[in-house]
Amino acid sequence: MTKRRGIAWFCLFLLAVLLWTTFSGAPQSPDAERSDSLRIVSTAPSITETLFALDLGDCVVGVSNYCKYPEAAKKLPKIGSLYDYNVERIVELNPDFVVVIRENEVLPPQLEKMGIECVAVDHASLDGALRSFEELGARAEKGVEVGGRRIARVGAKAKGAELRREAEARVDAVREKVAGLPKPRTLVSIYRPLGTGKVGEAYVAGQNPYFNTILDIVGAVNVAGDLVGAAPTVNAESIVALNPEVVLDLSTDGVERDEKEREKVGAERAADWDALGNEVEAVRTGRIYQIFDDYATIPGPRAPLFIEELATLLHPELKEEKARD
Repeated sequence: MTKRRGIAWFCLFLLAVLLWTTFSGAPQSPDAERSDSLRIVSTAPSITETLFALDLGDCVVGVSNYCKYPEAAKKLPKIGSLYDYNVERIVELNPDFVVVIRENEVLPPQLEKMGIECVAVDHASLDGALRSFEELGARAEKGVEVGGRRIARVGAKAKGAELRREAEARVDAVREKVAGLPKPRTLVSIYRPLGTGKVGEAYVAGQNPYFNTILDIVGAVNVAGDLVGAAPTVNAESIVALNPEVVLDLSTDGVERDEKEREKVGAERAADWDALGNEVEAVRTGRIYQIFDDYATIPGPRAPLFIEELATLLHPELKEEKARD
């Protein structure tokens, strides 16, 4: 009797183990661990912002070290940046695909050797950035096949088309507002040493398709547009020779500052330009504009916002007109 009871308990134990492994949610295979969301890795801030604007934020499982917007992106795993990506970390995140900017020729070959798809987007131009809304939306809607089932984001393609239409409408509205207004000769300083008491070598927007297009939209002329390269360097003598009417001094160094800190840093940066003297019209007329917002250099969904703000900055009459309305 005791022996039969022991066998019965043993059989019940085996049945319990079988039921537990079948229904408890313990992974049976890598595919069983998958949720119904895509797994996407972003390698640049402009890509991350685009994915979140497409309502794909819940699909993003890794971002570059410089991805800080929206707030949720700060909490995601970091995979490095530029040409210093952590390939092992990307592989660990098990992405369905990785989104890269078109100029990145280093990372895609490494990942594709491991069977990881890379989707390249053109974020070197404004048109390319706006096109990428639809391209990434379409790729998310296409989805992937995992374990015999399709994982995709239905409606993402339509969302991308909607974002693009809205962005283009805002850009066209600015173009119409500035039509016929004087076009100030403008220098865009992308990066330079800060607070040195002088303007040393500065990287400026030269033959840069992104900034050239934006300056054209807002009714301005790029004084460095004929210089060779997308971001050539100029010194104080070159700036005096270019003699811009307006200088846009981008301070998008990734440091978050409150209003008081911005005023302090802005005063230090303005002093650098003042050292050029009144030979430069922008210095003489006080049209050196400090721009701290990071979206000034991120060709993503916030580009229309930068364009709208820039138009008002370069054409004060637009602000006065809006106030009258």
